[in-house]
Formats: sequence, C-alpha cells, structure tokens
Amino acid sequence: MIKSKSIINILLGMEKFILRQADTISSISYNMMMKMQVKCDKKVIFFPNWVDVEQFFPVENKDGLKTLFGFAENDTVILYSGSIGQKQGLEQILHAGKHFQFKPSIKFVICGDGPYKTNLQKLSADLKLNNVYFLPLQPLECFNNFLNMADFHLVLQKANAGDLVLPSKLTTVLAIGGVSLVSASPGTSLFDIINNNKVGYIIKPEDQQSFNLVLEEAIGSDNNTITYNAREYANNFLSINSILNTYANNALNSVPVRNVYSSQNKVYENSSTLKKFETM
Repeated sequence: MIKSKSIINILLGMEKFILRQADTISSISYNMMMKMQVKCDKKVIFFPNWVDVEQFFPVENKDGLKTLFGFAENDTVILYSGSIGQKQGLEQILHAGKHFQFKPSIKFVICGDGPYKTNLQKLSADLKLNNVYFLPLQPLECFNNFLNMADFHLVLQKANAGDLVLPSKLTTVLAIGGVSLVSASPGTSLFDIINNNKVGYIIKPEDQQSFNLVLEEAIGSDNNTITYNAREYANNFLSINSILNTYANNALNSVPVRNVYSSQNKVYENSSTLKKFETM
C-alpha cells in the first residue's frame, strides 16, 4: 500500500487528467460511478460484469442432482461457492451449522479454495460439526449442475468489505434462478438490487442471529417467486447481449458526433480490407 502523500497526489492528478481526456467513462457499479462523477464533469456509464445465461441456467428436472454430489434427495443443501478468505466472514456458516445440528437433513457446503480454508476446517473440527462439507472447486463442465443442486446460495461479506462491485458469484446464482442469502447493508447498491427486485433474502452483515433467522425463514418458505425473479433479472440486466447493447447505445450517445465519425473515417482510409471491397 502506498503511504507517501506526494506519490498519492501525483496518482490522483493523473487520474483526473485521464478522466478529463476520455470521451466515454464507464464503471461496473453505481457506487463507483458516483465516486468517479465527483472527479469529472462528465456522464459515467454503467457497465457491469455480465454472466453467460446460456452456460448457466435453471435445470428443469433436478432429480438425482444431489446424489451426483454425494447428498440425499431429501437433504436441504446450503452452498457457498467462491474464494475463501477473511473478508467473507465464512465463520458464520460454521456457527449456523452448529445451530442447525438438530436437523440432520440440513447440509452446509463450502466449495472453493483460499488462504483461510484451513482456519475454517480447524474451526469446524473444534465445533465437532458433521453437517458442514468442504469441497474443491468444481470443473466448469459440471458447474451448472452443481449450482442447481443447491437449495440455497450464500453470498457473504463483512460489513467493511465495501460496496464497489456486484459479487460475481451472485450473477451466476441469479442466472440459474438460485435462491440467495446475501449479506448487505441498507444504502448499498447490493442491498437495493436484492430488495427492490425480490431476487433473494438479505442478511445483516456479521450478524449470526440474522443469518440463522433468515435461513430458517427461507427454508420454510415457498421460493418460486424468487427463483423466477432471479432468472428474469439475469436475462434482462446481466446477460452479455443486454449489457453490451445498453453500453453501446449509452456510449455512442455520450461521445460527440464529430469524434465518432472522424475516428471511423481514419480507420476506413487506412483499411486495406475496405479497398478490396471497393474494387470488387
């Protein structure tokens, strides 16, 4: 981390210069857009991460999916799949496992790797949990089935983890129509997306009681509406075609017409491909 004030000031100056020279400025989250907006007097375009909705989709017939991954058909599988670090606050999963030990059909799965995995495995052993499973990253060819196997998906982070980007794991969960439990604070874009579009349940960050209560509510609820809303949100706002079309329209509208045509003419004048077509 850079601590020198002089170097930081130089970098901030370079940032402002680059922003002022750009014809189009985009960002992957609304909070980042607001931060950039105060640094330049220009429109900032929303250009979020997308998800391949053809590669990740709801499996209509899920019979047998759980047994493929070592679980019983009547198990309720709560899945966390992603990076395993300190910022996610994944200890909550283990303490939830302790809370739900009296319900043996409820299984918690932590899938992935990371520097904090051994710490969680040690804590799981200390708590003597038999309902928490650690799995390695799953191959891409079976990942869609693996995600569809789960009844609930955990998207966790600590309160101080920031709100600069929509977690990539959530975009994939939405694409399969998964029911997500997301830790988010009011006033953040993540909270607004979940709450306004009814695509999942919200957990208070770093609040074990909230985690346990919301999970109990989710398990006892009919979640068909959330499943439908999640897939629709992914199709309408997170698919690559939707995002690129929206970005292209916004970007073209934000760039002066003379710049667009002058840059295009320059390319065409130097294009050997165009000359070939002209002589045909």
